[in-house]
Amino acid sequence: MRHFLFLTATLTLAGGTAQAQVDTVRASTLPPAQLAEKLYNSGVAKYNQKSYRAAILDFDKALAAKPDFAKAYYNRATTRYELKEYQPAVQDYDQAIQLDPATFGPYFGRAQAKEALNQPAEAEQDYSKAAELKADYAPAWYYRGALRFEKGDFQAAKTDFDQAIKADPAYAYAWHDRGSTQRKLNNLPAAIQDYTKALSLQPDLLPALLNRAATKRRAGDLKGALQDYNEYLSKKKDNALAFTNRGSTRFEQGDYKGAVADFTQAVELDGSYAFAWNNRAAAYLKLEDFQKANADATKLLA
Repeated sequence: MRHFLFLTATLTLAGGTAQAQVDTVRASTLPPAQLAEKLYNSGVAKYNQKSYRAAILDFDKALAAKPDFAKAYYNRATTRYELKEYQPAVQDYDQAIQLDPATFGPYFGRAQAKEALNQPAEAEQDYSKAAELKADYAPAWYYRGALRFEKGDFQAAKTDFDQAIKADPAYAYAWHDRGSTQRKLNNLPAAIQDYTKALSLQPDLLPALLNRAATKRRAGDLKGALQDYNEYLSKKKDNALAFTNRGSTRFEQGDYKGAVADFTQAVELDGSYAFAWNNRAAAYLKLEDFQKANADATKLLA
């Protein structure tokens, strides 16, 4: 979800038909501005081929030829971000912003790099500036909303996810995360609707299925929750938490044998999962299998 950085080439094709030509001009004889453009476009091409080190060398040369080339700073920053060189990326974004403060891209890119550097407050400021400069760019709202969610400002997070969805109604992650925010705000029916919308847009977004199941369970819809857990576990069988939560749903329905089966799957996947041992002990107590309940309780205490 961190690949919203854009590289833009400046070469365009004139006329209706593109024709191959042999470039016989020596790079050393080009004027500095033209040489910078040529190197810049070479860097973009190498970035698109994922040849990141080679791309940086071209952007370096482009900036040597044209030190005020804002897009070269921006795209070198983007390339450094891909290489996880976050602090140098921030420095390049700083230069791009100084040269062209009215463009949203460097603010968004710098926010991403600052997040990677664990600087959420600074990242939030940059997402805000990116959203101010380009209100229809959904990721700026989405990522700011995610930061606000993480610090517990759920109402502000919901407002940001609202804006992300307004900018891009097909943004499945924004629907999903607004659902989680609605859940935190105890708007359970709205949360279920948002998770459902996210799944309609991206059926393989399994966290939405798991979270919708948990929300239905919290809302008292045990049958609906069980259906969602069943669907999730039919697609992903290595999640101890999902087995535990389905087991808890079955326990609440009075299906203690089914609950034991799920808790057993959970502890087989994660032998240190204390909640699963505890819950299986409780299910064994309901089945009056006191020996097994005692064994699980002993394991839990250990």
